[in-house]
Amino acid sequence: MPILISIICPSCGRTVKAERTAKLTCSECGNTFGFAELQKKRLIIDTRAEMKEMAVARDYFMNAEFSGALKHFRAALEHNKNSYSAQYLASLCEIYLKEGNDDFDEMTAIVEMIRSSLTVMAKNDAPAADKLAFIKAMLNEIKILINKRISRDDLFEADIDTFRTLTANDLSKLTDLFKIDREIIMLYSPDVAAALYEIAENAVKACYRAVQTVIVGEEIITPSDETYKHLSSLCNEYCFIAHSLDEKFDAKNYSPDFTQCNMLNDKVLSRFAKFDENNKQFAKRHLIGDIEEYNSILSECKLALKFTTLSCYRSMCSRQVDRHANLFYNGLELVYRLLLPRVVMNDEKKIEIYTGNFVDVVELCETLTKFVVDSYELSEEVGQSLHTFYERLYEIIDMHLAPVFDKLSKSLNKIKETKNDEFYITQKLLYDGACCCVPALAKYVDFSDGRDKMRERIVKICKLATEDFLLLSGFKIDELEQSNFYRPILQISSALLDEEE
Repeated sequence: MPILISIICPSCGRTVKAERTAKLTCSECGNTFGFAELQKKRLIIDTRAEMKEMAVARDYFMNAEFSGALKHFRAALEHNKNSYSAQYLASLCEIYLKEGNDDFDEMTAIVEMIRSSLTVMAKNDAPAADKLAFIKAMLNEIKILINKRISRDDLFEADIDTFRTLTANDLSKLTDLFKIDREIIMLYSPDVAAALYEIAENAVKACYRAVQTVIVGEEIITPSDETYKHLSSLCNEYCFIAHSLDEKFDAKNYSPDFTQCNMLNDKVLSRFAKFDENNKQFAKRHLIGDIEEYNSILSECKLALKFTTLSCYRSMCSRQVDRHANLFYNGLELVYRLLLPRVVMNDEKKIEIYTGNFVDVVELCETLTKFVVDSYELSEEVGQSLHTFYERLYEIIDMHLAPVFDKLSKSLNKIKETKNDEFYITQKLLYDGACCCVPALAKYVDFSDGRDKMRERIVKICKLATEDFLLLSGFKIDELEQSNFYRPILQISSALLDEEE
């Protein structure tokens, strides 16, 4: 009976059985080669020696002595170059030994380890069942290693910008794992598909986490445009991969962690609620009793609104998700507060009205438009909330500004001639009054779910204040264009012309 030995074909690299003769023929590729050549190139498999080295190596490995394990796994490979288990475990030892080195590219090493192990496995003549068992075991180990790599909890807390950069780099390299030939990785197996799906799913979660805005003290840290686009593109790629592995995958099931943003919003809205409760005696006249406390809340409100806006538009969460929709609703409450003029009574029992500068008001109006338009598709009650805001804005203007404007209209020409303190006070009052009305102008809040009479009334008062201001200023457009402070009145006037059209 001829003696069969296991050899590795020097031509095709596959493990084959062949008779031990001077000349051997590969049963896979048909090439012929000499026995002496196999001995010289160490292509004759010594299974017994291989198993001995593997046993020693595994003992070292189980005791986390990776340097000793690596030595013996490499020795096993010397006895069988197509030992895919030895190839995989040797590469894994190298990763564990280099883990933590600044110059070590761990994610590339992980993907290359899988690729090289599968390449060796494809040349081995082991039964398909053994190969499948190996792939499943390997992926179940690797998914833990990958998830640990991309989670980086400590770095997320300590240096979010570095966390984003490293996450984007790792996820870019990890995509190569899903480009491995489907047959080699036996993707037809449900268990293999499930393991790869979990890796893709964790990558999606990592993308969501990496782009979320965080706050440290009073500093809001959000990804740069370039980083956001990169991570958004990666997220789309991994969503596609996950869906190809499991049709039930739905990106709507994933969301960034909005805890920080919600906590800040709850804090600010609670402060407003407490202030309103303590301010009841002034509420009927729309006065603010403690303006310092109110301004303190408004300062924190600006921070909360910025955080909310970035969380809404710099995250990958679907707007249909309740957690995201709730941010819109909170954001609307915040922006309404910032747009309402503050009315106080000074020590001389005179009314003073404060509003934000024009640039800030316009920016707030842009935010309001986005919030209302994007959340209206989720709830039509948003239109009612805007109407309620206009009601309150009109009540303030009608109570404290409109009567003054009516009175001033009769003496504008006289005030215009004097150019005394009354002239400058009147000019400032008319300008502030026009700015208060800006949220009612369609140019700045481009949304309507029907005719709003309150909004129309505010526009009329805005028109009156603007025309009186221009009259008081003698319609000197050139001078107004050169004025850093009053130039916006011309923009308001232009917006009013658009309203008439």
